[in-house]
Amino acid sequence: MCMKWLIVSSDMTNQNLLSVEDFLDEKDASYKEIFINSETTKLDFLKYIKDITESTHCIILDSCVLYNLPNYAILLGILLGKKIKTFICTAQKYEREYEKASLEGQTFFRCFEELKSLLQYVRNNYELFAIASKQYESFSILFKRGIPFNGDCFAQHIAKDDTEVCDLFLSAGMISNATTEDGVPMICIATRNDCFEKVKWLVDNGADINAVSKDRGYTAVMDAVWRKNYPITEYLIKKGADLSVISSDGQSILVLAVGNGNPKIVKILLENGADPDVKDGMGMSARGYANLFKRKELMELMELFPPKEN
Repeated sequence: MCMKWLIVSSDMTNQNLLSVEDFLDEKDASYKEIFINSETTKLDFLKYIKDITESTHCIILDSCVLYNLPNYAILLGILLGKKIKTFICTAQKYEREYEKASLEGQTFFRCFEELKSLLQYVRNNYELFAIASKQYESFSILFKRGIPFNGDCFAQHIAKDDTEVCDLFLSAGMISNATTEDGVPMICIATRNDCFEKVKWLVDNGADINAVSKDRGYTAVMDAVWRKNYPITEYLIKKGADLSVISSDGQSILVLAVGNGNPKIVKILLENGADPDVKDGMGMSARGYANLFKRKELMELMELFPPKEN
């Protein structure tokens, strides 16, 4: 969504109007203009209501001229009520400081005595304004759809591989490293549901591939091994997944792999440095389980990686 700017002036001949138009045109921004003066009737003003309420940001060019007009007070009230960020140029030094203080005392109003400083401030913060507008729009869409903005709901849509809603969550301010109420990272949720595209999407958006879930003590790559999902396992290994993490019940990733009996996954883990001789809480290693269960193919793979000398 592009921001919707509103320019307010006392007349069309204001010498600052062209400078603001040029700036917004340079940014390829959408904007509307309204003009308020002593001749503006209430009926005239009502015609502006839609443009005012639909704006996301407002630049007022000459508040020193507008300040005592009844319609200007109404305008400020609407802008404040709608929480529209407003940048006010007085076009001259305030003769009455209390007027300036009354405006700057409002969170969404910022005053400038000259247009140059106003435009410089807006230019310096333009990208932040755009991000905030997108964030607000996405949050509003989720709200209108009745979708709660929390980690558990985000996880539900990741599990459904719902890209549209997941994008809305992210642009509304949810972080890729968010967890469920139970402490399960989103990348683990995606992996547990075999959602390869969402795993990649989360990584592309900055998710920590080595985040550990609080329920099992698994990382995403451990979840992938548990699910016997070779493509996700391979992808996470290539992305630098830590293969030395021990789960909350004391199992190494190779113990998980041997338990699932998937030679292809055991092989890629061994080839990428997973230690077959790390013992679990029972004092058994992946190599030991392969021998215990008489998994010939796994035993042969282990033989290619002899125990390290102490």
